Amino acid sequence: MKITKLRLITGLLIAISCLFMAGVLFNIETLSNFSKAFILPLLVYLYFTVSNARNKFFAMFLIFCAFAGFVNAIMFLDVYILSKVSKIGHILGYISLLTYIAKSISLKKLLEKYKIPIVVLAIFNCYLIFSLNQMILADRVIEVYTFDFLVECIYNMCILLVLSFSLVNYLYHDSKKGLILFLASVCIVFSEVVQVAYIFVSSEYVLNVTYAVLLVTGFYLVYVYIVSKINIFYKVLF
Repeated sequence: MKITKLRLITGLLIAISCLFMAGVLFNIETLSNFSKAFILPLLVYLYFTVSNARNKFFAMFLIFCAFAGFVNAIMFLDVYILSKVSKIGHILGYISLLTYIAKSISLKKLLEKYKIPIVVLAIFNCYLIFSLNQMILADRVIEVYTFDFLVECIYNMCILLVLSFSLVNYLYHDSKKGLILFLASVCIVFSEVVQVAYIFVSSEYVLNVTYAVLLVTGFYLVYVYIVSKINIFYKVLF
């Protein structure tokens, strides 16, 4: 029964992902926005129905991001608050993911083994946050010390912390599970960085396509992370 459900959801995910990519490639914004909004809800359903190992914080990450994606899809209504609700939904989702990762790590052991890499990561994150904020401020609509700027800053901090935490998690556990989560984080975070560049710096077609490819790859890796523990037929082989 589980395999049947898995095949059905997998088929739907492939079809919807193809619609999303088609919408991006042919500049059909409505198609790309609405198709993307259905990907995460299907992953939420998959997580709760076929995953044997469920965690409330990872579930909250999927649910908040699915909600944010749905809100993002109806932003054609041109209501100011919708964009902020979407961003806050993503922020709550990323905080949940950070909590999920952090709970599996002993801070004392981590500092003993990886003190220097953590310092380097902290410096690198500070630089990236500064660079992202500079890109955001290139948009004259957004001003420093406003609510919009605060939300964007917190959002950027969260996505970079997800990347750093997932890398530390992989180094700490040195497992296939940790590697999948890290690669998924890399794809999703860099898709967000590319999207920031696309929105606030340059509306180049190639940036939008790069964003879509990275996001779909990230979703695929989240799918792999969920289903690879179901049975031997769906385990990832490296």
